[in-house]
Amino acid sequence: MSEHIYNVTVVVHPVVEKRWIKWMKQEHIPEVMQTGMFTSYLFTQVYPEQEQDHPSYSIQYLAADLESIKLYMQMYADELRNKSAKSWGEHALAFRTVLEVLDKG
Repeated sequence: MSEHIYNVTVVVHPVVEKRWIKWMKQEHIPEVMQTGMFTSYLFTQVYPEQEQDHPSYSIQYLAADLESIKLYMQMYADELRNKSAKSWGEHALAFRTVLEVLDKG
């Protein structure tokens, strides 16, 4: 069984950036972690190779296995995505990927 990462990359409008970061740290990430599907997370800012209008962030939730991510998506993802959409709308656009950890140092 290998570890997996549920990666959420979000492009945030600069007008809401500071409030969005605070909301992520104080509300959203704790809610995701409270589901019990993930063992840890990293909240990072993406540094672009070229200038872009809006900053991007990546939140990587580490799961013990792929099944935990599948359960998260079935049981919790829709509700949490809806909360985010209601709070930020077009000001925070997310895309998600699932990564398999092949090696770790």
